[in-house]
Amino acid sequence: MTFLSITAGLFAGILVYGLFDVDFSNSEALTKLLLRSFVTAIGTGLILGILNMFFKIGNFQKKENS
Repeated sequence: MTFLSITAGLFAGILVYGLFDVDFSNSEALTKLLLRSFVTAIGTGLILGILNMFFKIGNFQKKENS
């Protein structure tokens, strides 16, 4: 759940960026674009999630002011 926003943003960003280059009459190219953006987003989210589990990225403890 930590990197869900990054995963969703990558998926949408790669999909929109790829729509500028793809031929809309070719359904195979659209399918490849959709799968490529999905796999890239899920893969990146998993890698960042695993790194978060091992290195505890983002769980910074606040210093107490005393």
